[in-house]
Amino acid sequence: MYRTRGCPYCVAAEQLLRARGVPFDQVYLDDHPDRRGFTSSILPGHDTVPLVLVGDRALGGYDELRALDREGRLEAVLRGEDEP
Repeated sequence: MYRTRGCPYCVAAEQLLRARGVPFDQVYLDDHPDRRGFTSSILPGHDTVPLVLVGDRALGGYDELRALDREGRLEAVLRGEDEP
């Protein structure tokens, strides 16, 4: 997960993943010179944090992560059995 410190959506994404027992790494972009350009280069049109990836596949931000969880699809997506 790409994130910044103090970002409430990043904290919410972290809490959701931890609550589901999902292991994940966090990459902090606080000092990145072009944070928006960087995230958009991974997922075109997504220029905010957090940016959650599963392997090489970008899921999006907290809203997308929460929607997958509410739909009951998050675990399957994390296992690579469902498309986001």
